[in-house]
Amino acid sequence: MRAAVFACLLAGPTLADTPLTADAFAAHVGTDTVTYVYSTGERGSADYGPDRTLRWAFEGEPCFDGLWFARTDEICFAYPDGRLSACWHIFQDGEGLRGTATELGSGSSAPIEIRETGRSRDPLACPGPDVGV
Repeated sequence: MRAAVFACLLAGPTLADTPLTADAFAAHVGTDTVTYVYSTGERGSADYGPDRTLRWAFEGEPCFDGLWFARTDEICFAYPDGRLSACWHIFQDGEGLRGTATELGSGSSAPIEIRETGRSRDPLACPGPDVGV
């Protein structure tokens, strides 16, 4: 009997398999700048602000402001034009955050994953347009 109960516990979902709630996600990211790598090889950083705001940039690209919000057990991101960028199941493990896309604003159905690779208290460096003379 004990072996059956133990086997069920092992087969059940672990904390790392349960998507983060909005409150847990907010507590993890705080107001830090978090860098992510995508399974596609792209890299980007989000500078999280108060009230579920953020500034996002893919590596080497311009920054843009957006919002994040909860939708059932997903964390979703939307940007200035109001279009949905993506929704993710976000998980926390020993290495930080990891996510699996549940909906992409591009309409792509390719399986995309992200993983937190770094974080900083420094704001995201966002050069303005037409810098220089």
